[in-house]
Amino acid sequence: MKRILSFKDLQVWQVSSDLAKDVTGKVVPILPREERFRLGDQIIRSSRAVPSQIAEGFRKSSLKEKHHYYEIAITSNDETENHLEEIRHNGFVDDLVWRHYANRVIKVRILLSRLMKSVRRMRSEKGSHGTVPRNLRGSQNRCAATKTAQQEPKPL
Repeated sequence: MKRILSFKDLQVWQVSSDLAKDVTGKVVPILPREERFRLGDQIIRSSRAVPSQIAEGFRKSSLKEKHHYYEIAITSNDETENHLEEIRHNGFVDDLVWRHYANRVIKVRILLSRLMKSVRRMRSEKGSHGTVPRNLRGSQNRCAATKTAQQEPKPL
């Protein structure tokens, strides 16, 4: 297994970052003009928050803090899913496009859940406020969420 040295090595960061890029560059431009500044801004903000919170939590020495940032990421991911539902409900995208992005949001949720489970397991082993030694701060993120991201076909 490849050693995790940076948040960029986490599969969950890679997948969520790619999703944020595609939401910004492919989903928002197809919204009606008036919705680009309403719903478009909201979905851009929520989708970009996911990889940002993962990056911010990655180097935290406190496992409690690390878990907290990953929790914020998963709630931002849920917010992104909600905005995608609004986009579909209002007929701005067809079901095929919506399903593609909804599946990517679900993949991020699964990977984040695995990462959070890994952090919880380490917290229980170290105590509720355990900290990670500096030389191991990147390695505690090893779990199923750390494999290199695979490319998925993109309909837009």
